[in-house]
Amino acid sequence: MFDMNPLNLPDAQLQQLIMLFVAGMLGFIIGYMSRQGIIRQLEGDLASTERAVDDCLRMPVVSAGLSTEESLVLNRVRARAGELNFSRIGIATAAQADDLKVIVGVGPFLEKKLHAIGIYTFRQIANFTPEDVEKVNDIIEFFPGRIERDNWVGQAAELAKK
Repeated sequence: MFDMNPLNLPDAQLQQLIMLFVAGMLGFIIGYMSRQGIIRQLEGDLASTERAVDDCLRMPVVSAGLSTEESLVLNRVRARAGELNFSRIGIATAAQADDLKVIVGVGPFLEKKLHAIGIYTFRQIANFTPEDVEKVNDIIEFFPGRIERDNWVGQAAELAKK
């Protein structure tokens, strides 16, 4: 009656080649996208491992009375101290240090972080510009906008006058 064999169509082989080509291209595209996702994940893992290695290399600077985690954080913060413009902020030493915990929002560990980057006095904090505030916030790994909300610069200016 009817001959239903698709291979007897005049362009059957061309259709098969087109379908094979389309299937190959789809496989290539899906594989490429999958591989890119894996590469991004591995690059992220590599970056976090490199940070962990850097933390381990800085480990010998352990201060008495600090936990290992606190030492790692302080060493990481200390390594970024060079990013600040101390010629404008001012340079101070530990001998000249004010009690920064008097500023609302600064606790003992935050004071240690500030000391680790070379911020010891109220005068230095009072000299912060908005860019400095942003940079210090980033370096000490503090909540974004918290320094402005707690008005550290204004508090420090008042305390420096006393």
